[in-house]
Amino acid sequence: MQVDQTLGLNISAVERETGLSKELLRIWERRYGFPLPGRDAQGDRVYPPEQVEKLRLVRRLLDRGLRPSKIVRGEVAELAQLLERMGSGGRHGETGADIDPLIECLARRDLAELQRYLQGELVVRGLRDFVAEFMPQANNRIGEAWFSGEISAWQEHSYVEQISQTVRMAVNGINQPLAAPRVLLTTPSGEQHGLGLLMVEAMLRMQGCQTWSLGTSLPLDDMVEASCELGCDILALSLSSTFPVREAGELVAVLRQRLPSAVSLWLGGAGVGGLKRLPPNVLRLERLIDIAPAVGQWRAEH
Repeated sequence: MQVDQTLGLNISAVERETGLSKELLRIWERRYGFPLPGRDAQGDRVYPPEQVEKLRLVRRLLDRGLRPSKIVRGEVAELAQLLERMGSGGRHGETGADIDPLIECLARRDLAELQRYLQGELVVRGLRDFVAEFMPQANNRIGEAWFSGEISAWQEHSYVEQISQTVRMAVNGINQPLAAPRVLLTTPSGEQHGLGLLMVEAMLRMQGCQTWSLGTSLPLDDMVEASCELGCDILALSLSSTFPVREAGELVAVLRQRLPSAVSLWLGGAGVGGLKRLPPNVLRLERLIDIAPAVGQWRAEH
């Protein structure tokens, strides 16, 4: 079966996303009949998104001590229920135990060890879970430590730089064709928090989207001009909790009026949670994991 490679991930990307080795994936394919990838024009394996999602569930259940023979043939809904019954925390729980080494590395001023720790977490978790699960917890923990005086400003900046480098290197290593939607990413004037923007870009790139990041604090006029000049399909904005809600509402209203009707406006971050009503063709993304279905919906409509 030949498939369009833009609709799935190659085996290297699946290995990176799930932490399951290529050899193991091939063994399960022969032994259990799952995963069952398609083939691209070159005859290489291509794994549809629903199979990758199931493999992520399988990996998390394996981490909790279950055997492949007991779960690989299961349905996604059954596996998700099983994971919920076992407790979604597991080895990488939400207790913060896996986040404390960040503080320890910073307290020792050992940035090399910090980099190794982050890289290790990325390898174990895969890029998707690293960005969608580990980073939000880590960002909150670092923020709390900085506010409480547990770490200084330069240590907080060190963390941001190290984890940004880790994600950028992983994103640059994604080897899959890029396709629509073409997404322009930025933050409005006064919004200097760029880590959320990078997290969104990583999630989009894992979906094979073409992205352009213009960094932080871009004036409204430049957002509109860049959206038109680059021919983007979506303008994605990240707003932190520090961005005023009233200004956010006014910004969204003006942008929606001035952007071409064909350009969708996507909003994410803690700063958009307080927006009550959104104009048509404006999408609020509550969580990073909402990006994949949003991209799928956009592609289905276009």
